[in-house]
Amino acid sequence: MDLSQLPDITSLLVRLDNPPRDDVEGMDYLRCAALHNYLIQYAWLAEGRPLATLNANSNFFTAFGDEAEAEACRPRLDPSLAAFLDTAMISPFPFDNPHEYLPFSVFAWGIDGPNRLFEEFTADIQDQPVDSLVRLYAVETGLSAVGGGGGVIYHQRFHRVAIFMHLDEYDCGFPVEGNPHVWNPLETLLTNWIDLIHIGKVVASPHKEPALFDFEKIGPWEWRPYSEAQVTTCVAEWDRLCQAIEARTSQLPNPPLLISPISRSNADNPEPLVASTVLDAASVPNPSFARAFLTRARRPQFCYIAPGLLLPPADSAGFVAAQPFSVLPRSEYTAPPVCLFPADTGDQRPIQLTRTTTPFLLSDFYSRSTETCTPSRVSAGLYTQAVERNGLDVAEEGFQLLLPFTFNDDWDKSVGARKSDRSLVDRGRFSELFQHGYKPFGGDYYRSQRLERLLGCWRKLVEKGVWSVGADGVEGTIDTFKDAESDRWEDYYIPPTW
Repeated sequence: MDLSQLPDITSLLVRLDNPPRDDVEGMDYLRCAALHNYLIQYAWLAEGRPLATLNANSNFFTAFGDEAEAEACRPRLDPSLAAFLDTAMISPFPFDNPHEYLPFSVFAWGIDGPNRLFEEFTADIQDQPVDSLVRLYAVETGLSAVGGGGGVIYHQRFHRVAIFMHLDEYDCGFPVEGNPHVWNPLETLLTNWIDLIHIGKVVASPHKEPALFDFEKIGPWEWRPYSEAQVTTCVAEWDRLCQAIEARTSQLPNPPLLISPISRSNADNPEPLVASTVLDAASVPNPSFARAFLTRARRPQFCYIAPGLLLPPADSAGFVAAQPFSVLPRSEYTAPPVCLFPADTGDQRPIQLTRTTTPFLLSDFYSRSTETCTPSRVSAGLYTQAVERNGLDVAEEGFQLLLPFTFNDDWDKSVGARKSDRSLVDRGRFSELFQHGYKPFGGDYYRSQRLERLLGCWRKLVEKGVWSVGADGVEGTIDTFKDAESDRWEDYYIPPTW
């Protein structure tokens, strides 16, 4: 695939130093159309087709056969949205062979036709102005879409989009004023989708070409369990967290000798968190995200990476003893939960895993009877997520923080631990702290948060002094995480992303 044929969109991607413009009236349609067209062109090239054969003049007003029907929509559209639909390309639909159609992205089928453009029913139910809701992209065949009725909805009053994978999700976005985290400029949504491609979480290849792990592709698009770029960024975030802790440990009145400056040879070849031979003994899959992270991340000299959470044992016997899942039988494409950072409470405060309480949704990893070898009680700690690598919308780079207590048990509390969508952690749940909730850029509600984002959150807690640091690392006990349901909940909140 010759990516040099693609336009350079670097200056158009939304970044902290390149945010959506606030000096345009309505949609920034030129920026949005360029990002949209990039995805159309990317899929076209991935299919092995020359860009010269893509009809750049095929758009909403010309592509659906009845141009009069499409033009009849124009007076009901904001001028900037109409300009976007004039400029955004649409892949040709092969009516004689529908399977040859190239979906717009892993999340969306493409721009909808004129007969489904206006969400009149939803506008009525949600008490929105007439013609205010436009179903910009269909999502029926997208990753994690359930049935019909969802879509990428453009609000013509606020000039923002929200993606709903199913009808049931609409309540997450209304009223609009009360859910600003759900609604984003279109260029922000498209940037997130393009970023997934650039980091290798989503890859594109000819639709007839088999996918890794027998994943069922969405046209040319393939969702990967994790990517090498994600390992790299996660290890970098780990190093920043370690540096933040080490900087404070070195300032103690009597800093321990163990954290004195290391030699140049050790700096060039630092000891990994866990050696490959130790991971082999624990049957950690090779390759896997857990193995890549544990063997590439350096092992610091302190013991506690977070309140009550220890570094993983470096010896085989200790590491294997901390792994209740990786040694269990599993299917070919299963990545089991791996305990990265065990709680120092050990077996004293075990967690009961049942079909209704476990965050590991694969049946291999919760006890269904006394005859199974799956443990019904495990120790608290930070685990990687269990995934079927050929499943939809999985995150092997994700985590589950199992805590020996639950949140928000008091119905009358005015504050509480919250997920990224600002909804309260479900009452009685012990593993939802730091998780997503509704995803404003698409995807399954249950896809777990990425480990690198958790490490970044913990680094900020150290840097801001919310967590204190002593000779052994981060101070406090596992119960320190209970602060998440106090008026300090924002310290334990990860802003929404994909």
